[in-house]
Amino acid sequence: MKKQILVIAVIAVLFSLSGSFYIIRADEQAVVLRLGKVTAARTKPGLYFKIPFIDQITVYSKKIVEYDADPVAVVTSDKKNLVFDTIALFRIQDPETFYRRVRTVGAVQQRLDDSVYSAVRIISGRLTLDELVKDKRQQALEQSTAIARAQSREYGVEILSVAYKRVFLPQDNEQAVYRSMQAERNRVAGQLRAEGQAEAITRRSIADRKETEMIARARRTAEEIKGEGDRTAQDTLARATADAKDLYIFIKTMDFYQTALPGTPILLRPGEGILKYLKGVGTPPARNER
Repeated sequence: MKKQILVIAVIAVLFSLSGSFYIIRADEQAVVLRLGKVTAARTKPGLYFKIPFIDQITVYSKKIVEYDADPVAVVTSDKKNLVFDTIALFRIQDPETFYRRVRTVGAVQQRLDDSVYSAVRIISGRLTLDELVKDKRQQALEQSTAIARAQSREYGVEILSVAYKRVFLPQDNEQAVYRSMQAERNRVAGQLRAEGQAEAITRRSIADRKETEMIARARRTAEEIKGEGDRTAQDTLARATADAKDLYIFIKTMDFYQTALPGTPILLRPGEGILKYLKGVGTPPARNER
């Protein structure tokens, strides 16, 4: 009988000892509850002791959790409406505060709505649409992360990053923005066309001026060449008629008939007009008598 009691006692002791220890893995953290109150927080891996049947262990993961927020509408500093579809990455940083404030991951995700939405609204109110979408997008993300991280510490979590999955216009403003963009592009296109036309007029004016100058130089050169030719002709004629003065008068008379009376029959008496220069023409020279 005593032996059976001893065996039962040993078994009871072993059972009690087996429930007195628990293990925290490297990717885990926990809070120790004693009669429903938090007495300790375990953030480092290892083997820990607890009071059986009195202490309870609530274990949380150290892994990063993704929070996918619902799209939220904001107003930028230049009074433009935008819709942000945001995600955030967070992890439990203080398990004791986390247990006291929210206890579950699902509950803290609901609380993060306020932190993330507040951060997005604050930053969007400081920047313009172009800055949020393009010029200062990275700066806006960093500032949103800092604001959301500061607000989420009261829940015992740390927000690692905030990112925009999508940034788009509300449906009722989309067409108005498209029309504004189209008007702006038309204005730029009209300005470019006007500048092109002005450049074309300038280039045509330069080309016309160069053409006029080239024609003037060509005409001047032609007149100079013509004058040089007339001078050479006069010199040649003068040298040719120096020994035969009647030849010059004959040539000028022929020019007169050709210019003043072209194709007109003329009756001349022998020895008159041009005929007087033709005396002896066609008469064979006299032979020398031996």
